Amino acid sequence: MKGLLTACRYLTAVPLPRAADPGDLGSAAGWFPVVGFALGGILALAGLGADIVTPPSVAAVLLVILWVLLTGGLHLDGLGDALDGLGGGFGREEALRLMRAGGIGAYGATGIVLVLALKIAVLGSLPQDLLWRGLVLAPGLGRAAPLLLVRLCPPARPEGAGQAFSLGVRAPALAVAALASVAAAIGLLGAWGIVPLVVTATGAVAFGGYLRWRLGGLTGDCLGAFVEATEALVLVVLVAFDYLDVAWGFNWESVGAYV
Repeated sequence: MKGLLTACRYLTAVPLPRAADPGDLGSAAGWFPVVGFALGGILALAGLGADIVTPPSVAAVLLVILWVLLTGGLHLDGLGDALDGLGGGFGREEALRLMRAGGIGAYGATGIVLVLALKIAVLGSLPQDLLWRGLVLAPGLGRAAPLLLVRLCPPARPEGAGQAFSLGVRAPALAVAALASVAAAIGLLGAWGIVPLVVTATGAVAFGGYLRWRLGGLTGDCLGAFVEATEALVLVVLVAFDYLDVAWGFNWESVGAYV
């Protein structure tokens, strides 16, 4: 239960007491996708309601606003800092300094706007049967992805959230996250659930390799950035399913979606 509370504290805007031990962050890692899927369930219910009273484009904006409010914009902050450091820093130390400095620069602001715009565009174009599935799946896989990333990439600094998270993530937590992610993806999309899972894993391998080359490892900001990137990628996968269905007669449901 302590791990669940720590995960809720770190991943949502729920006002819970602060943890005293930074190591608790990693020990709660197994709960990350669970909290993500719960968050997705709230968004899915809100999406069903918003679709009744507003047009899809307005509902998409409202859903993204709720998404940000529920998470406190934590991962968007990490995305902005990571992009400012990776885009504006000419070397490793300069990139890490820019990430630590906070604030918002051109790279960070542009990246945040583009990611939010992509989410709004996708949510506004998905049919209802894929919309609620995407709203459940994207936050869950987005919060499972950092667990894989920290197993592929060491921390870039000997302190900070990235180091604390990396030290705490062990094989059992990764196994729990993997099982929860596979069960959710297959349960929601049937056999085609393998696609967002593969996209998430491929993204972790690619981003981990890039961070090793660029920074020598990851930071807490990079983990937050990867959460946002994974959420957006999962939604893009689902809108690709819908586009292929409409444009080319591809029927993803015929391959065995269980819900």
